Amino acid sequence: AFKWMCALFSQRSQLQRALGLYLDARVKAKGCEAGSAEAFTADAEAMEKLEVVASLSSPLVGISSSNSDSTADMSSVLKRFHTAKDKHIFRILSTIASPTHSPSARKRAFDELPKRTKGMGAVSVAWTKALARRCSMGAFVNFESIEHCIILAQESFEANDCKVSSLFLTCVKTMIASFPALAATKESFKNLVEFLEVVRTDVTPEAKKELEEYGIVTLISDILAKSASSMPGKGNGDDEETISIYETLRSQLLRLCKNDGTPEQARNSVHALSSLVNPVSQHLSLPSRVKKEKKEFEPLLKALVAPSRLAVPDDSMASKQKSKIVSVLSAIAAVAECAPYAFNSTGEGKTPLCWGERAIDFSLNAVLLGKNTSSNLSNEEYSSDSGSESETESPAKGRRSSTARGNKAAVASSKGNDKVNISVHCRMICASIEVLICHIRATIVRAKADGAKSELEAPSTEHVAKVFKTLIDILEQNGQPPSSRNERYCKTVQDQAELRRCAATNLLRLCDANLQLENTHLTPKMWHILSATFLDKDIHARESIMEE
Repeated sequence: AFKWMCALFSQRSQLQRALGLYLDARVKAKGCEAGSAEAFTADAEAMEKLEVVASLSSPLVGISSSNSDSTADMSSVLKRFHTAKDKHIFRILSTIASPTHSPSARKRAFDELPKRTKGMGAVSVAWTKALARRCSMGAFVNFESIEHCIILAQESFEANDCKVSSLFLTCVKTMIASFPALAATKESFKNLVEFLEVVRTDVTPEAKKELEEYGIVTLISDILAKSASSMPGKGNGDDEETISIYETLRSQLLRLCKNDGTPEQARNSVHALSSLVNPVSQHLSLPSRVKKEKKEFEPLLKALVAPSRLAVPDDSMASKQKSKIVSVLSAIAAVAECAPYAFNSTGEGKTPLCWGERAIDFSLNAVLLGKNTSSNLSNEEYSSDSGSESETESPAKGRRSSTARGNKAAVASSKGNDKVNISVHCRMICASIEVLICHIRATIVRAKADGAKSELEAPSTEHVAKVFKTLIDILEQNGQPPSSRNERYCKTVQDQAELRRCAATNLLRLCDANLQLENTHLTPKMWHILSATFLDKDIHARESIMEE
C-alpha cells in the first residue's frame, strides 16, 4: 500500500510538471506574431507538450484502446482544448499546476472548468474534469498538512517525545519526495530552520541521545536538501527576518559539513546549500552562476581538504574521531556533484593542485592505492580556517546512507542497520570512490550542458582509466581493498560485500550513456567481471547493483 501511495504521488507530480510546461509553452506561442514561422514552431511545441500531459492523464471516457478512432478522437479533443478562446480555462489550470495551491483554488477549478469547457463537447469536458482531479492536491496531502506536521514535530520535541517528532518528520520526508515545494513555503521553511537550530544548539544531554537514536537532525537535513530546490532563494528585496533565516540555515549547514555531521547529514547540507545558492526560480547567466558557486563552495572545500580533516585515521584514534573522515569525504563528494566549477577551480598557496585535485589525490592515492599523497599540504595555507575547529556542536547521528545516490528513503530504512557492522576503513574507501565518481560524472555532464562557454575540462583519459581499473580490481579480488594497508581492516564478510556493492554500482554509473566512457575504458574482460556481481551472494549488494 505504501509503494502504491508513493507511485500515485509521483504520477501526480509528473502530471503537474508536464501541465506547467505546457501552459508556459502556450503563453510563449501566444506571444509570437500571428502567422509567423516562429508562432507555428512555438505552437507545435506547445501541442507536443499537451500530448505529454494527455499521456499522463486519464484516457477518454467511453473509448476503448481497441477502437481504431481513439487516436483521432484524442487528437481532436486536444486540438479543441488547445485552441479554446476562454483564457480563464488556462488560468484556472495554472493555479492547480503547482502543488502549493490552496483548497479554494482546487474547489474553484472543479466548479469553473466544467462550465467553461461546456462548448467543447461532452468528451472534452469529461477529459478536462479528469485532468483537474488528477492534478489537484487533495485534503490528505497539501501545503497546509505539511506545515502542521512540521509544527507538530516541533511541539513533540519540546515535549521530550523524539519518537513522535521523528514520525511527523518522516511523513514530511515521504511527501516531499514527490512534492518538494510543499516544504518550501515561507512558513514551513522558517519552522524547519528554527527546528534545526534548536536541535543543534539548545538540547540537554538526555535529549542528545534521543536525537541520535531517532535521527532527528538527519530527517531535517534530508527535508531541507529536497525542498531547497523549490525555495525562492535570498534576494536583495528580502526583509531582515528572511535574511536572518537564510544566514542561520547557512551557518548550521556549514557546521554539519565541517564539524560533526554524519555522512548523510553532510551530503544533505551540501545539496541544500547548492539549491540556496542557485535556486531553480532564478534563471542566471553562466558567469553569474559560476561566480556564486565559487564564492560559496571554494571556502568550504578549502576547509574540508585541510590536513586536520583529510587524513587517514590511525589505530590510536577514538572510533568517533575515526568516523569523521567518512563525513568529510561525503561532503567533498557532494561538492564535486553540486559545484563542479568550484571543485575544479585553481587552488592557492605553495602547491599547484586545486582544492578538488587535492581531494582526488587523497581519495585515489592515499586511500584506495595506499600511496603517500603528493599534494604536499601545508597547515599554513589553512590558518584562516583554524577557528572552525574550536566550535563545539552536539553530535546528532542519523541513519547513514548506503549508496552514492543515497537519499532514497527505502534504501536508508532497509539497509541502515547493516551499516553498524561495517568498519570505518571500509566506509572511508566507499566514500573515496564516491568522490572520484561524482567528480568524473559532474564535470563531464556540466561541461556538455554548458557547451562552449564552459571552462570545465573533462578528466584526463589516464585518470579515468585508473579509476576503472581500481574498481575492477576490487570486484576481481572479491571485495578486497586495492591497498594492502587496508586489508587487515576489511576482512569481515560485511565489509567485503559493501566494497563489492560500492565498486559495482559506481562502475555502472560510469557506464551512463551520457558520459560515453564505456566503449573506451570498459573492456570485455571487465564486462565479464562486472556481470558476475549481478549474482552476488550478498542479497543487499545484489539488490543495490540490480537497482542501479
